[in-house]
Amino acid sequence: MDEAAKEFNRMPVRNVVSWTAIISGFVKKDDSVAALKIFRQMKSTNERIIDSFTISSALGAINSLDLGLQVHTLVTKVGLASELSVGSSLVTMYSKCGNIVDCSKAFDQIDEPDLISWTSLIASYASHGKGEEALQVYDHMIEKGIQPDAVTFVEIISACSHAGLVERGHSCFHSMTRDFGIEPDNRHFACMVDLLGRSGRLKEAERFIDSMPIDPDSLVWTSLLAACKLHGDVELGKVAAEKVMELAPGRSGTYISLSNIFADVGKWKEAVEIRRRMSRIGVIKEPGWSFT
Repeated sequence: MDEAAKEFNRMPVRNVVSWTAIISGFVKKDDSVAALKIFRQMKSTNERIIDSFTISSALGAINSLDLGLQVHTLVTKVGLASELSVGSSLVTMYSKCGNIVDCSKAFDQIDEPDLISWTSLIASYASHGKGEEALQVYDHMIEKGIQPDAVTFVEIISACSHAGLVERGHSCFHSMTRDFGIEPDNRHFACMVDLLGRSGRLKEAERFIDSMPIDPDSLVWTSLLAACKLHGDVELGKVAAEKVMELAPGRSGTYISLSNIFADVGKWKEAVEIRRRMSRIGVIKEPGWSFT
């Protein structure tokens, strides 16, 4: 991005393609400050050249509701609110900022929502623990004749998990293959483990993993580990943690989770030993970070 920015700054004339390319680049590098700085420069230079791709890229960098509302005002001003890519980006932006009401309103402004738009709205409800609402959106999407894909099912099973809708989650999982011919992958299996684990059905979650037709990855075992932490299951937590350590040995969160499981039940010696094990093999705790 340093080289890209140098080339961009050398350009004697910039069009919408070059502006959008540099904004998108910074968004992909998770540098929202730089992305929004470029967007403001573009806006002050010539607001009329801003198009749906530029807006969508800029919205991807926003994590502040106040700033998001400002960009939404610009979107309305230039008449792009009903554009598919812009509408979907607004849905995602409002969801990130915790405003589920405006998230739904942004979706309603889209002229002809596609699968990505529908899935974005489902994901928004799911991430805010509104499982029933997510399922209503899913049912409405099916009624409209929109066929779900693998990503849609990740979000809808996740929504069931956060809302404790175990049986409906089971139903959606089996519907993937039966009704839509989509073979589940480790993401879906991890969601199912999370669904069962959150509800306290840890042994059932373990049996589910044992019955998987593919080898469970670290995400699946991490989901079980999180459930064991939630419900204080030390023995199964040890099994899950060892599997994650085997598949992803450098992940510090696994060691910390297992140490905390031991600490929560008063097994201080074991908790300290896990921390020492981290030190011996050189696993370093990731530093915390903040927007401020």
